[in-house]
Amino acid sequence: MVDTNHISPSKGEEAEALAQQTTSLVDQGRWRICNDGKGLERQFKFKTFKATWDFMNAVAAECKKQRHHPEWSNVYNKTHIRWTTHDPEGLSSKDTFMARFCDDKGAEYGEREPDGSEESAGDGAGSLQAGDCCVGKKGDGSA
Repeated sequence: MVDTNHISPSKGEEAEALAQQTTSLVDQGRWRICNDGKGLERQFKFKTFKATWDFMNAVAAECKKQRHHPEWSNVYNKTHIRWTTHDPEGLSSKDTFMARFCDDKGAEYGEREPDGSEESAGDGAGSLQAGDCCVGKKGDGSA
């Protein structure tokens, strides 16, 4: 259970309700609290770049509807997403809503399970490694 002391809610947010929403994302999901309790972040991995891009397009379309946008980065088949509210600063129900939306879209676009090394791939700054996108197939002589 995420304690209200572990999050920094945006002004006007109810801390207990926000802690419950965050708990379902962190304890039963793959999100982690970041930015001193002001945000949520996680990495998504898909089979192909196209699936990754389609996922990002679906998230972007919902961002436009919700008028709320992530801090994110993409390398090949991986996307790192951080949700935080800038005005008023802190974690908000918009962040938890969009994190849940990302989870749903990730499943819809065939998100792959992490292999163990990926959950720690975010260094707090959203960096990603290129991974297998720049490596030739075995035996084809490419690099």
